[in-house]
Amino acid sequence: MEDTIRAGRAKYAAGQYKEALHVFTEAISLCPCALERRKRKREAQELHDTEGADQAALDVTVECYNSLHLQALSYRAGTFEKIPDIRRAKADAQRMVRIAPCSPEGYLRTNKVLRIDQDPGAAFDLLTNGILRLLEGEGAQVEDIKRLDQARDPLKLRFSRIDPLGEFLSLSLMSKTSLPGELVRDIFGRLDIFTLCQCLRVSKSWKKALTAPASARFWKSLIFPGAIAPRVPFTSLRKLLSYSLNDVREFVIDDCSRFRLDQGKFTAVLNAGARLERLELARPYERLDISISNFRGNLKTLKQLRLDGFYQLYAPSHEERDPYLYFLLTAVNTLETLTLVGIPRQWFNPVGISYMPNLKHLKLIKAPNQPWQLPILQWLRHTPQLEQLYVENLIFSCHLPDEEPFDDCCVPNLKSLTIVDTQNRPNRGHHHHHIHPNQIGSTEAYQYLTALNLGKKLKHLDICYELEYMDMSPEDGDIFSRMQRHLSSAYEDLQTIRLSDTVLSPETAHNLFMPSVRTGKLHSFDIIFPMQRLDEGPEGTSPSHIQGYKWLEGAESIRRLGLYDFSFKPHMYPKDNPLIQFLQTFPCLEELSLESERYIPHHFVQLVQDVLVSVKLKTLYSTTVHNINFDQIRQLAEDKGVNFVWTKQTRVWPMQLNED
Repeated sequence: MEDTIRAGRAKYAAGQYKEALHVFTEAISLCPCALERRKRKREAQELHDTEGADQAALDVTVECYNSLHLQALSYRAGTFEKIPDIRRAKADAQRMVRIAPCSPEGYLRTNKVLRIDQDPGAAFDLLTNGILRLLEGEGAQVEDIKRLDQARDPLKLRFSRIDPLGEFLSLSLMSKTSLPGELVRDIFGRLDIFTLCQCLRVSKSWKKALTAPASARFWKSLIFPGAIAPRVPFTSLRKLLSYSLNDVREFVIDDCSRFRLDQGKFTAVLNAGARLERLELARPYERLDISISNFRGNLKTLKQLRLDGFYQLYAPSHEERDPYLYFLLTAVNTLETLTLVGIPRQWFNPVGISYMPNLKHLKLIKAPNQPWQLPILQWLRHTPQLEQLYVENLIFSCHLPDEEPFDDCCVPNLKSLTIVDTQNRPNRGHHHHHIHPNQIGSTEAYQYLTALNLGKKLKHLDICYELEYMDMSPEDGDIFSRMQRHLSSAYEDLQTIRLSDTVLSPETAHNLFMPSVRTGKLHSFDIIFPMQRLDEGPEGTSPSHIQGYKWLEGAESIRRLGLYDFSFKPHMYPKDNPLIQFLQTFPCLEELSLESERYIPHHFVQLVQDVLVSVKLKTLYSTTVHNINFDQIRQLAEDKGVNFVWTKQTRVWPMQLNED
């Protein structure tokens, strides 16, 4: 048999393919397994069963691991490839697999034929099945498995996709395996609702698995963020609710108008939300009947609530019971986070404010046509567990019922305070600020807010309030006047200070914030530079202003700085620029925000370039760079390993504050 194969190879080398085929066929017929096949055929013929004889000749029930037999079949298949006759080559290769399923030779030859036949997917599956078969057999050789896996390498990029819900081949474990159930649940639990819906289209098995009762937890959070949220039909919403077993826990829509949140959809969600914990709705589509008596869910488990724009649909109310207020009253006892754009009319009355024993995060924003004064001190007394407070464009009063004294420590856990006041702008006269009468109450309220707990517990302070402290007296609207009476312990736990349009003198900033620098907790700080006067040079007061912050220089705790509205003399060497000298003193500085409209574009770009070259940073924020200058700055930042971001740093609320 070996001599016959050698003769066939000689014919093949000489290009005599047909003669080589005859020789290889003769070699195959000399194998004992071929003799056994002919014997079975004769026995079937003796029983006068012609069809059975033919089938017996075709069926190979006896495995043959004769290396010469496999070699002859492989050479004959290779000869068929040369003729070419791919069909017969494939038949010989598959025959090798049948007679020797635990040998890699048949799989490798079949892989080659399938690749020639342009069927790489079948070739990859065959090699994978070959590896599995070798692993199942006894005495599997690691080298044989490696040969098959190496043959799969060119195909892995296209065909080696692991189904996290099914089994897959793991050569490290030498068997088929699957991902741990806990890991699979964690992966799908992190996907948003849009991605989950796309996963349903992967296959029928995926859809069956993801919509099974065991996967209901994936569908309990129906969150449709931003203006890109699609319009979801009622039938589709019902399906999503059914996937959660009608036990939805979170329902968030940032654009109800685009979502088309009508009465039917709203009713379906609340009926499926008997244990609803989070409800956020903004930009309403239509007036909804929000009477809780109409729903199975009673909002007794609600912890987070945000309503934006709904006040306009229900106020002023001529009904006996204001539905907007009543909807809020049903949840006030369990709420931990409340965001309202538009406050119920009754809550502007000190005696009408509801007690909220568990509220930790409160965000209040004035809606149009709400000119009333909000009794902020009474609000604080009714939220004893408050940790984060955000107020925006509200008109405040500091009156308490029966002229009761106010306790500065009524919210002992307050850690974050954000004040946004963009409507009450002071009128600047000659060296004087003129405060509008309506703003006097708000200024007094801000003085109370900034002095709560004497600043000892506050970790984050964010002030957006246009006022300059350079040439003013406390009676002109100093919102830190109460705090400056207790400077020994002022803001000693502050971690973040964000200022917008609020110009603090260096002396005031030192008095207020030096304790937090001394304790090493302050890691984010903003400096707003004063407005340039007409009688000043091009530099204005920026050099002297930044010189006043020498007390901050070298602070190791500072990780982020924001510098705004500055103006320094252009065309200076970096080593002579006071701004760069100031920045170079911070050894741990990572993020920097630079914004100023007091430069011509070319001069500002030059300053940013000097900062990138001279100061070690990780991230630089600036929106003042435009057009072709943007590409220059971005390329320089990339060369220096700095992430250049053309946007302002976003303010996240509620904040994730680091605990001691």
